Amino acid sequence: MSDGDVATLRRKFPFLADFSDEFIRTRPTEALLKMETTSIKMRELERGRDADEKLCSNKMTLEETITAVMAGVDNRTSQLHTGRYLAGAACSTKRQWLKARQVIGLTGQPPIGSYDLASVGLAGYVTSRGWVELHNPSSTKIKLQHFSINNCSAKIGRSGKDGDSRDSDILELAEFKLALRALRTAASFVRNWDFSFLALEGFLLQTNFCEKDIGNLEHRAMVLTKFVNYVLGQNADRWRDSEGFLSTGELSTHWASFIGAMPQSSKQKQKTEKKPSSGGDKHDSTKRKWLDICFAWNNGVCIKAAADCKSSRGTPLRHVCNYAADKSKPDQVCGKDHARTSFHK
Repeated sequence: MSDGDVATLRRKFPFLADFSDEFIRTRPTEALLKMETTSIKMRELERGRDADEKLCSNKMTLEETITAVMAGVDNRTSQLHTGRYLAGAACSTKRQWLKARQVIGLTGQPPIGSYDLASVGLAGYVTSRGWVELHNPSSTKIKLQHFSINNCSAKIGRSGKDGDSRDSDILELAEFKLALRALRTAASFVRNWDFSFLALEGFLLQTNFCEKDIGNLEHRAMVLTKFVNYVLGQNADRWRDSEGFLSTGELSTHWASFIGAMPQSSKQKQKTEKKPSSGGDKHDSTKRKWLDICFAWNNGVCIKAAADCKSSRGTPLRHVCNYAADKSKPDQVCGKDHARTSFHK
């Protein structure tokens, strides 16, 4: 093996740098390849250990690592201060929230709407009212509807109750999820120190959008929207009082209280939809078709003639017996010209 071949092997296999030329010349190619494989496995093992040790070591030195932030200018557009690109804060998210409360003050920064949402596929998903309220962390008027694309044509001047714009309701779960994403993304542009929106999104994702409690409700998205608006209001109050935002764990308790305060009619509707049909009497669980038969005549209280008897919509009604012998087949009735109460007991 020539000196050039040895040099080539050293370039191809860095681990050979610690061995002499004589050692390399006296080893067969198969042995060198096995040594290279072993060397790779050892490096991967060390790299895994190094990652954990590196994370732990770097965390321990954070208190002693001080970054000097030089004075400069920043206009949020053409001139960006290098301080915007410091490493992410490693303290608790609530500490960042409370520090922002001290630095920014009560009402936040002057609102603008020129953030680059197009780069993340959400151009036009935030209303003007949404941008205004999002810049003010103490605003209790912020609503999820402000981040629905269906409301982007609404104007602030069109007022309803309490001076709020008349935004259309969010009815579908898909629209709700998209509005929630738009809210969270817009907040990352406006308030990149604020993790309350991620906490809210985390709770909804963990519970699969509260499917266990309201999965069978007809207007599930409307209930979730009300809850999101409630949480946004609660966090605004906490900002005013210099308290931490509601974490994902705390939101579970608030949801339990929120769903417990729902009107009984809504909860009863949900219970009815979940209740399986009984095995004894299937009459109530069977969907019955509308019959053009006068029920009042069958009960002996209809005073109209058979030719003049009509429903409230003007449909002619027959004066025939509506008795169903088989409760599981309510559409198959007697149909004879006698009242049910006279012949069927």
